[in-house]
Amino acid sequence: MIWIWGAGTLIIAMLLFAIGVKPFVRWVWRFCMKWVIGLALLFILNRYGQAYGWYVPMNPVTTGVAGILGIPGTIALVYLYKGSSY
Repeated sequence: MIWIWGAGTLIIAMLLFAIGVKPFVRWVWRFCMKWVIGLALLFILNRYGQAYGWYVPMNPVTTGVAGILGIPGTIALVYLYKGSSY
């Protein structure tokens, strides 16, 4: 089992050297910023949507969906969680 971790680490290291570290760091930065934006969207939704009965739990999956898909993704999460409470 340990050889799988070693092979994975070797593959990631080879990709970093082939592609370059700068594009990888740029991609990670973009992903983290989208995650923070999703967290802000869910915070605003949970803060002001309680009057309408809207609540979406803030966890890494829902935050990532809200961040990557933006406002339409947040609306879809509200629809999914509102529909599951019946």
